[in-house]
Amino acid sequence: MHEPDDPPASCPVCGADYDSVSVHSSGLMINLLENERYRRVCVEPLDAQQGSGRVRFFHHTHDQASDGADA
Repeated sequence: MHEPDDPPASCPVCGADYDSVSVHSSGLMINLLENERYRRVCVEPLDAQQGSGRVRFFHHTHDQASDGADA
């Protein structure tokens, strides 16, 4: 997992503000049940045509996910 050097200004998946962004290229697990910090994580595939299997995660706080852009 790493943080990108040039993250987008808003989430390209839902358009909302986000707290942090991370890029993953190996196994991961997401569990947001009763999460005190985040309400939603949007997932954007990267390099899908190149077959690299990397995904970018946008971590939304409860306030950011409650702004009407909740998916």
